[in-house]
Amino acid sequence: MWFRLLGSLLAVILLCTPAFAGEKIIKVGVLYNLTGGMAAIDRPGLHGMELAKEIINSGGGIMGRKLSLVVSDCRSNLDSAAMASEALAGQDDMVAVIGLNDTDYVMAAAPAVTAKDIIFITAGATMQNLPYMYGKNFFMTAFGDNMQSRAVAKFAKRRLDTSSCFVGTDISNEFTKTLSKYFKRRYRKYGGTVVDEVWYSSGDGKYPMPKGDEKNPDLIFISSIPPDAPKYITELRKAGFNQPIVSGDGFDTPGLLDVPQEFAHSIYFATHVALDNPDPQVQEFVDSYERMFGIRPESGFAALGYDTVMLLAQAIEKAGVSTPDEVREALSKTAGFKGVTGEFYYPEGIRVPMKSVDIVKYQNGTFSFVEQVPPK
Repeated sequence: MWFRLLGSLLAVILLCTPAFAGEKIIKVGVLYNLTGGMAAIDRPGLHGMELAKEIINSGGGIMGRKLSLVVSDCRSNLDSAAMASEALAGQDDMVAVIGLNDTDYVMAAAPAVTAKDIIFITAGATMQNLPYMYGKNFFMTAFGDNMQSRAVAKFAKRRLDTSSCFVGTDISNEFTKTLSKYFKRRYRKYGGTVVDEVWYSSGDGKYPMPKGDEKNPDLIFISSIPPDAPKYITELRKAGFNQPIVSGDGFDTPGLLDVPQEFAHSIYFATHVALDNPDPQVQEFVDSYERMFGIRPESGFAALGYDTVMLLAQAIEKAGVSTPDEVREALSKTAGFKGVTGEFYYPEGIRVPMKSVDIVKYQNGTFSFVEQVPPK
């Protein structure tokens, strides 16, 4: 099908425009923070969606209809996210609203959409309770925080051979609090000890350090959002902490390039796809993204944006219509969907996908694939 023809279709994007019957379109709303502090993780997601749209439309569209993405900038502001969501949900013939990579912004945006029985698919938010909070029309493309916490805790305990851990958590964000909660639970389950934990608020410029008798844990786990990740790492290294630092997908940001080279070592994080993963579908996506935008994908969030559009398009195709009820039913039965971020399915009654987690190492300006942890 068209969603498998990434390489061959991209080559004709700029050479021709597909003919569509009349001007009928399938309209999908897109919410992302394209300006402000959260733009670093959201802009790549939009680019991934744009790539998917071009491939779909150059291949004849969905059921012969052109896919149209109606994009709105949430401006890294929760009130703006709520207003933008309400505006999109109020438009006629909106099949779904998709996007956003952070839990807090999803929580601000989702109610206006799901209240109107329109499908909401978050591309990158990972708090696994979200579908239960917003009902049958809410789906996730990303794995849950419980899954990525399990993967990074298992990696940290067994692959890095650690037994004690310091935990620093941003308490101003639902994602970071949830990630830490599940990491601590899993690390202890695997036999590790959390010797100390501290809390801070994003943006206050204060990053607490290990203290007292617990200054030398084997491992440091930092639960932060992208703007804080390079700053916290730098402060830890300046203070003399040279242990491995691990985190979740909040570390999947080009901002790590801002860590001074002498401090940029032994940093690991869980994410949705390592962009140097040798999987042919991953490399095909990376090459196509670079041809279209002139740069390599900045993070795994680009691939999540791409997969979200392809997942929705497949559901519409399977449903045979673009009405939300039928598309939702097709989405809920997704199984064996092979995206750039892995193959996954929705277990019956659960709208959080089961999928693999990639572990990435960052060192001296280079992001490198370490291993893939399969779903439980």
